[in-house]
Amino acid sequence: MPCLPSVLAIFFLTRSKTVYKMSLKRLFGFTPLLYLMFVGSILILITVLNRADSMGLFTCFSTSFIAYFWICKFKYSFKSIWVLGIGVRCLLFYDLPNLSDDFYRFIWDGSLIHHGINPYSLLPTQVSELDIPKFSPAALTQLNSSTYATVYPPLNQFFFWLSTFLAHPLGSIGILRISLLLTDIASTLLLHKLRPKTALPGWFFLNPLLIWEGVGNVHFESMMIFFLLLTLYFISIDKFVKAGFAWGLAIATKLIPLLFLPALMWYYKWKQSWVLISVALIVFSLTLIPMLSTQLTEGTFTSLKLYFQHFEFNASIYFIFRALGFWLKGYNIIGTLGPVLGIITLFLIPLGAILLYHYKKSLETVLLYSITLYFLMNTTIHPWYILTLIPLGLLSGFWYPVIWSFTVSWSYFGYDAAGYDVPTWWILGEYIILFGVIGIELKKKYAALT
Repeated sequence: MPCLPSVLAIFFLTRSKTVYKMSLKRLFGFTPLLYLMFVGSILILITVLNRADSMGLFTCFSTSFIAYFWICKFKYSFKSIWVLGIGVRCLLFYDLPNLSDDFYRFIWDGSLIHHGINPYSLLPTQVSELDIPKFSPAALTQLNSSTYATVYPPLNQFFFWLSTFLAHPLGSIGILRISLLLTDIASTLLLHKLRPKTALPGWFFLNPLLIWEGVGNVHFESMMIFFLLLTLYFISIDKFVKAGFAWGLAIATKLIPLLFLPALMWYYKWKQSWVLISVALIVFSLTLIPMLSTQLTEGTFTSLKLYFQHFEFNASIYFIFRALGFWLKGYNIIGTLGPVLGIITLFLIPLGAILLYHYKKSLETVLLYSITLYFLMNTTIHPWYILTLIPLGLLSGFWYPVIWSFTVSWSYFGYDAAGYDVPTWWILGEYIILFGVIGIELKKKYAALT
């Protein structure tokens, strides 16, 4: 596997402190060159390459991650982390995203709101009935999932609407990028408060996947991470009303934080838990009011149903059972397998939360378990999904999310002019390495307890 040397180098840099350290220092001892490798590879990745250039993508992915690991492991400086992290993000502002076309849907939803139309009530395929200058029929061909209702929660929609006040698409994307840049900075400050006098803020802020999928490709997992970390910060100082408010905003950004409900119910006294949960649900409900309609529930439910029963991308456990389904049934069983895996996940998340609580594991560890299990059982894993794992892994002492943030990038290697067809061995490599690292970390933690 051509990817194996990069993975071994990355894993080595996260764990080893002495072996080959001097020879590596000779190679990367010139700090400006190291920074240039980091910034240059990310800049080329976001502004020059396209998804069909697999070799170029692999080179830039590997270069950026090796530089990232070396900077955070041996060249860590809180001041340089800020300069480097903010600087590389600002350099991405002058071009449109090139690794994801989701931003067209963001602008579409925002344009509907700008014209007084509920984005949950109209499909892009119905655009001929409207007069929206920014979206000509030619521009609409760039939209993905144009036959599906939007699934983006209300807080996302607010920023989509805000972005449409600048007519040029690059201006709209610029507004979204500024928002995500600010939340990345705020998240890093919160990590510094939660784990002072550690290098964890740098491991988060300079993570290449966070940079190119957040500010680069304008995915709002970055904003959800901020509200999630704000929730954990308020919990750490026993401010459960404020924690509930932050958690409600996290849910209003992405629905994923709902997975943490069992953990938050078990880890605190009855009164504290219900205050947190009640405030969160009230806040989330209030964000729904401006767009409340029958189309909101019907369209979102239909799109989510399609997501679990028709979409499949870079999955792990699901692909194993799908292969068995082809062997036994002779056809793709996603229609039944997707919902079944979802039901199993909904059972295992609270069960795991109870067991981990019994063994006195930290809240961050339970949250990490919950979302990791969800992703491993899911039918679709896009690279930006993994972002939420990174801060939770750092806070709970697990490094596999950082490793996964590199290997998940291999899912980009299946794009070409004809569509998408990633070689199976890339996916196998991604998950063999992931499960291997998880196994190593669990073994070490178990050994430390005995």
